[in-house]
Amino acid sequence: MKCSNGLAVLGILVALAGCSSTGSKPPSPAPEPAAAKPTVSPEQQRARTIARLLSQAERALAQDRLLMPAYDNAYDRYASVLQLDNNNEAAELGMQAIVLRYLDMARDAAQRSRYEDAHSYLDRAASILPDNAAVNAMISEQRNQTLQPQAPVVADNAVMLNVGELQARSDTLKVQLKDLALRARRDDQMVLIVTGSDAEGRWVYQTMREAVKGYLLRGDIKVGSPVRVEFLSPP
Repeated sequence: MKCSNGLAVLGILVALAGCSSTGSKPPSPAPEPAAAKPTVSPEQQRARTIARLLSQAERALAQDRLLMPAYDNAYDRYASVLQLDNNNEAAELGMQAIVLRYLDMARDAAQRSRYEDAHSYLDRAASILPDNAAVNAMISEQRNQTLQPQAPVVADNAVMLNVGELQARSDTLKVQLKDLALRARRDDQMVLIVTGSDAEGRWVYQTMREAVKGYLLRGDIKVGSPVRVEFLSPP
């Protein structure tokens, strides 16, 4: 009997041990080590900054934001690149592109007799690369041409128009334009209309075209002076 009682007690202890083991929580897994973040070297960061500035500069240049507005223009962006890399070819070419754009604007202004604007554009061009001899030579040549504008070459077959009558859209000018349109139809010639503005040129062409309805009046309009109509032989 003593042996039976001992076995019974042993069985109870084993059962209790099994219950205790079953009810306990499993140990939590050890946390995985965090992945190391890739490091960016100073040289990589510098290259990224230069690429971003060049992209912004090209966008500003395409939109004619050359020197303005402040801190959001092509010049400032290219200058920032050259501070990071003073031999950056893209930035140097960008600076030259700004100069060439101002030269184009100066020529266009001079052709429209806006000489004050032309010189202002040339002054801005000169401020971009003041130490570049080739650029300074181009600007100097353009400035001389602007200071001493060449007299327009007027063809022998050009007919001058009165500026005051053109501005007034006078009946006298309408009669003259009708005669010119009839001449163009008779000789089958093209016409070049030169006026002080696109609007004036379109009015002259429209008036001439109405005078020869049913005939395709071939012509072109140019802003310039003196105000005239030139007759051109067809190609």
